[in-house]
Amino acid sequence: MKPKEEILNILFPLAEEIANKLPKDEYTTDKYMFNQYSLKALTMRYALYNGRYELAARLAKEIIESGKYSLYPVYGDLFQYKAASNNKEFIMWLDRASNASRATRSFRDLGPHFRTGAGQSYTVPLKALVDSYWTAQGRPIDKCPLHSKKEYELNPHLNRDPRYDASIFGHGDMFYGEQVDIYNEESPMYYEKTRASRSGYWFRKFVSDADAFKSNGDGTMEFGMLRYAEVLLTYAEAKIMLGDVDALAKSCINQVRKRAGLDMTVADVSLPEYAAYTKQQWTDLIRNERRTELAGEGVRYDDIIRWKTAEVVLNQPALGHTREVDGQLVSLKIEDRTFRPHNYLWPFHENSLRVEPGLKQNPGY
Repeated sequence: MKPKEEILNILFPLAEEIANKLPKDEYTTDKYMFNQYSLKALTMRYALYNGRYELAARLAKEIIESGKYSLYPVYGDLFQYKAASNNKEFIMWLDRASNASRATRSFRDLGPHFRTGAGQSYTVPLKALVDSYWTAQGRPIDKCPLHSKKEYELNPHLNRDPRYDASIFGHGDMFYGEQVDIYNEESPMYYEKTRASRSGYWFRKFVSDADAFKSNGDGTMEFGMLRYAEVLLTYAEAKIMLGDVDALAKSCINQVRKRAGLDMTVADVSLPEYAAYTKQQWTDLIRNERRTELAGEGVRYDDIIRWKTAEVVLNQPALGHTREVDGQLVSLKIEDRTFRPHNYLWPFHENSLRVEPGLKQNPGY
């Protein structure tokens, strides 16, 4: 059996060779099909995941310099019908055509049970994600001189990165013209109801009021499988890991932050206060930027695995909405979670072990 690195040394050049044979422009009717830059973007993602930072940065820069893609002006519209099917930010598109363009049912899976609607709240945000949205000035909520951490925990809309409002809603927010009350036992959104969110939060991304009462939540919203924003963040992260935070890396971060609506008089990473940043500070910044920009888009688990931070972030209780009770902050508790060091690798199926005598089970299983 060949070592992983030896296999990757074959796969990455092969992927580039194939990409270079593809057309550079997106297909007009079958936009989900790979073109030169979408395949290079996917290769870029896996180069980053596997620590091939030079390759990831080079591919990201090539995509940037192609001029084929750009950030959509309004972040939240990308995840609503207004822009989900018509923008220059999505590089890889969901292949609905091969599935007879059937419903994507994002409302059913992510949306709330509302009146007679089909929302099931299958996947919902946790307090950890809510608290990860930094302030409008680009500061962590526990390092902001404008308000206390307690104030931020009690009110996630207070002086917050605008991407929060575009991505998440919960107790006290408006949905379909009505205020959400997760503590009202008569409400279908009561946090203990079967089809409600146990955390008291829902994703606003991919959840449209227009789908609230469609049969089975049969919406047709399209998803971007890989966006131009990820390309910008990949270039920045790769250069940070290489210890070379150049002007383009800072520009990439600034482009993402500016589009999000942050106060760039403070959040601009080319300002003097960022000049003394250590590699760890840059790492913390880019990891959180990636977490909030791409929240709910399916990359978080792979990120914490490759960063080797799962032992920290997944060994904590899963918590939800926070309120003040008798002067103390109290958060909804969903469950305890654990992650062991051997969980970074998954076990081989027993059938694989039977048919391949040279294959050994990963440690811990």
